[in-house]
Amino acid sequence: MREDLTRNGFLEKTDREPCDFYIINSCTVTQKADKETRNLIRHFHRINPEGKIAIVGCYAELDKDRSFLENIPGVTHLVRNDKKREIAKLLVLNSKFQITNHEQIPNYKLKITNFKNRNRAFIKVQDGCNHRCSYCKVSLVRGHSRSRSTEEIRSEAEHLVTAGFKEIVLTGICLGAWGRDGKMVMLTELIKEISAIPRRFRIRLSSIEPLYVTEDIVTLMKNEEKLCKHLHMPLQSGDDRILKLMNRPYTVKGFRQIIKRIREAIPDAAITTDVLLGFPGEDDRSFRKTLKFIEDIRPSRMHVFPYSKREGTLAAKLEDGLGEKELAGRVKIVTEFGRKLSLEFAKRFIGKNENVIIEDTRHKTTGLLTGYTDRYIRVSGEGPDKIKNELVPVKITNVDRDGNTAFARFNACPDIDNAIII
Repeated sequence: MREDLTRNGFLEKTDREPCDFYIINSCTVTQKADKETRNLIRHFHRINPEGKIAIVGCYAELDKDRSFLENIPGVTHLVRNDKKREIAKLLVLNSKFQITNHEQIPNYKLKITNFKNRNRAFIKVQDGCNHRCSYCKVSLVRGHSRSRSTEEIRSEAEHLVTAGFKEIVLTGICLGAWGRDGKMVMLTELIKEISAIPRRFRIRLSSIEPLYVTEDIVTLMKNEEKLCKHLHMPLQSGDDRILKLMNRPYTVKGFRQIIKRIREAIPDAAITTDVLLGFPGEDDRSFRKTLKFIEDIRPSRMHVFPYSKREGTLAAKLEDGLGEKELAGRVKIVTEFGRKLSLEFAKRFIGKNENVIIEDTRHKTTGLLTGYTDRYIRVSGEGPDKIKNELVPVKITNVDRDGNTAFARFNACPDIDNAIII
């Protein structure tokens, strides 16, 4: 959207001053996300009551949500996901602004050429989801699974790598489903195509459903040097009864077998996950099963979410079982356990050499350089600006007691004694 606007004569501004247009790229996965969008609308309207506010994305998809949003003061445009790439044209309709060259640009063929203030480039290879998890609104607002072509994705990746990005992150609403809606090509074939680009860079997979973590994926991750040894697989619950109510397409046993297969092939792989707590029907026994299962599989990092009722989903018809206080307590317990597991995982790398991509921006408060290993351990430390956006070797030497920091040596910079892993 930013590139389409820039190419059509729009000037970038900030939300700290009055603007002609305010664009909110909305999410609707939780009630909190909806609330944040509404808060932003009110914030921008206070800054400039005459400004036009465009709500773009998932919160602007369903008719019921659109009817609600269009009545909020300041909202002038509601733009669905499939129209995002026409944002410049849509904004100037019924306004005093003129398009400079929009009609000459084939919008749906536009490639992303840059990511402002980022060292990692994100390529969205797929949209939509054919699964119908009972708690999830995404399939309602994103539609069925649709894949971009291999040629288009490789072309975009080549441009971004040539532009200097050292890590390409492949993303999608249901990443593992890429290619299965067309000629039934698998995600591994796409990864091989991108890996063949003759430059030094990494490839990282964003969240991938367990169903799509095949033997081929694991084997490729083991053998392909450019592919990060990191898989993020959403678990959601460690109780089969709750998984069935969630309409998740796996069992606890099946998830455990996938973890075992990964660790047999790549013993030090980073396996991160999502856990959803407070789903209707989650009693104490279900919660204890989830805790026990997390203890068994020991993910290196967890994202912990409280259940949020979404109208239109099957789960919205179920009775809520937990009070707000009890749910918050469970979230706290799992979050704190997740921190201990992250510390445990980081300690495994003491004495080992790892490569870190140093980010362009230093830490705001410490002024230290920061970056990530391919196993998604965040690193920061003293170092010269000349190693920004470089793939730098480090040796991890220590981890502190609270799990927030560890120490490492920049092997490529002999004048640097140590660095800190956050």
